[in-house]
Amino acid sequence: MMNRVNYKRTQAGGFLLEALIGVLIFSFGILGIVGLQAQSLRHTGDAEYRAEATYLANSLISKMWTDDPAVLSTKYDSTLVTPGAGYVAFAADAATLPGVVVATTTNLPAVLVDPAAPAPQTPSLQGHVVQITVFWQLPGDTTVHNYTTTGVVGSNGT
Repeated sequence: MMNRVNYKRTQAGGFLLEALIGVLIFSFGILGIVGLQAQSLRHTGDAEYRAEATYLANSLISKMWTDDPAVLSTKYDSTLVTPGAGYVAFAADAATLPGVVVATTTNLPAVLVDPAAPAPQTPSLQGHVVQITVFWQLPGDTTVHNYTTTGVVGSNGT
């Protein structure tokens, strides 16, 4: 009978220790899930802004297709000393993205318009190569993200 009493005394608190370890493991699991949820929300926000930047860039190319090809550079090119009305309107639209501030020229989009050389197989092709880069910066993030697209805007010259 004496062995049984000693055995119970040596086991005292063993169940409590196991329960505490179980709670600790459960807590680490919950913290991991919360961290994954936070990353998921961050990536969802970034995807939202990337989609908005894509929409803005494609929208600008669509507007360029409706304009006279002879004035594309003066109206939309951001490298000019005084950018045209088309670029100013585009920069104002891009200011809906976080981190883009028109007043301080922070993270403004870049629009480059270069005359394209006619392709050898289609010498009558008249067009401009347009490169658009849209920037944004997530709140609290030091990284500036960007979306760049390139297209050819012009006419077939017939």
